[in-house]
Amino acid sequence: MTGDGSGRRLRAALIVGLMLACQAASPVRAFMPERAPDEIAAIVSRLEAAVADLSSAREANTDADARLTTASGRLAALLGIRGDLDAQIDTLEAEVRAAQARLDAAAVGIFMEQGGSQDASMLAAIIGSGSIVELADRMALAEASADATRALAREAAVSLADLDARRDVVDLLIAGQAVLVGQVRAARDRASATASRLERSIGTLERERDEAVALVQRLRARPGHAAAPDLDLDGLARALQGEESMTYGRWAEAFLGMLGAPPCRDNLVLVVAWQAQEGTQAAWNPLATTHRMPGSTDFNSVGVQNFTSAGQGLQATWETLRGGWEVYRYAPIVEALRRCAPATITARAVNASSWCPGCLAGRYLLDVVPKVEADLDVYLAL
Repeated sequence: MTGDGSGRRLRAALIVGLMLACQAASPVRAFMPERAPDEIAAIVSRLEAAVADLSSAREANTDADARLTTASGRLAALLGIRGDLDAQIDTLEAEVRAAQARLDAAAVGIFMEQGGSQDASMLAAIIGSGSIVELADRMALAEASADATRALAREAAVSLADLDARRDVVDLLIAGQAVLVGQVRAARDRASATASRLERSIGTLERERDEAVALVQRLRARPGHAAAPDLDLDGLARALQGEESMTYGRWAEAFLGMLGAPPCRDNLVLVVAWQAQEGTQAAWNPLATTHRMPGSTDFNSVGVQNFTSAGQGLQATWETLRGGWEVYRYAPIVEALRRCAPATITARAVNASSWCPGCLAGRYLLDVVPKVEADLDVYLAL
C-alpha cells in the first residue's frame, strides 16, 4: 500500500510539473484569430483616444508656452523701463546737486554784498527745501533777489519736480514688477505641467501604436491572412492619420521626392518615424505644419493646417523647411536626407532644430526610429 501511494503521488507531481512548464512556455495571452476584428476595433478606439489626447496636450502646451513668453516679455520690458528711469533719476539727482551748489555760491555772494543780510539765510532755506511746495513758498520770499539767483532757484525747482515725478513712476513700476514676477512664476509652473502632460500623451500614443503594429504582425503571421476581408486594417491608419491622408509609406516617398532626396531605407525610416511621432489627424498634413496655403484651414487652436490636397500639404511642408533653412536649423535635416544619412543621424538633426525643441528630453525621434526600423513593412502600410 505504501509503495502504490508513493507512485500515485509521483505521477501526480509529474503531471502538475508538465502543466506548469507548458503554461510557462506559452504566452500570457494566446492570439486567437477569430477575435482579431474585436481586437482591431479596440485598438482603433484606443488609438483615436490617444491621438485626440495628444492633440489637446499639444494645444495646452503651446498655449502655456505662449503665456510664459508673454509674461516674461512684459517683465523684461518693465525692468528695462525701470532701468532707464533709474539712470534718469541718477542724472537728475546730479543736476539738482549742481543747482544747489550754484545757489550756495550765489547765497555767499549776496551775503558778502549785503553785509550778511537775512536774504542770504533765505537762500540757504531755499536750498534746504524738502518739497516742491515748500520750495515755491520760499521762492516767493526771494523776489528781491537778483535775476540770476531766481533763475537758479527755478532750475532747482524744475529739477526737483521732475525728480519727484520719476520717483513716483518707479514706485508704480516696483509694484507692477511684483505682479509680473508672480505671473511669470505661474506661467512657468503651467508650462512645466503641460510639458509633462505632453510627454505622457506621446508615450500613450506610442504604446498604443506599438500594440497596433504587433497585432498586424500577428495577423500577417497566421495562415491565409490575405484572404480575410473581415479584418479592417485600414481602420488603424484612419485612427492614426484621419480620413484625408495617405499611408506613411506613400507620403514619405512623395515627400522625399519633393526634397530631392532618395527613397532609401534610412530615409523612409526617418520620415515614417517623423509622421508617426507627430500623431496628427490634420488633413494631408502628417508633419503638422502651421504654414498656411490658399484654402487651408486651422485644424486646431495652435494653427496646424488642414490642406485641400496631398500635393498642397507636401508643398506646405517643404516651404516650412525652406523658410526655416537657417533660422530654425532645418537645412541639416534636408541635407542629411539628400545624402541618405543613417536615420539616427537625421533624427538628431530634427531634434537639434526648432521643429520640436526639447520634446521628450531631446529624444523626439530617437526612440521611435528603432521601432520603425524593426517593423518598417507594417509602418509603411499604415
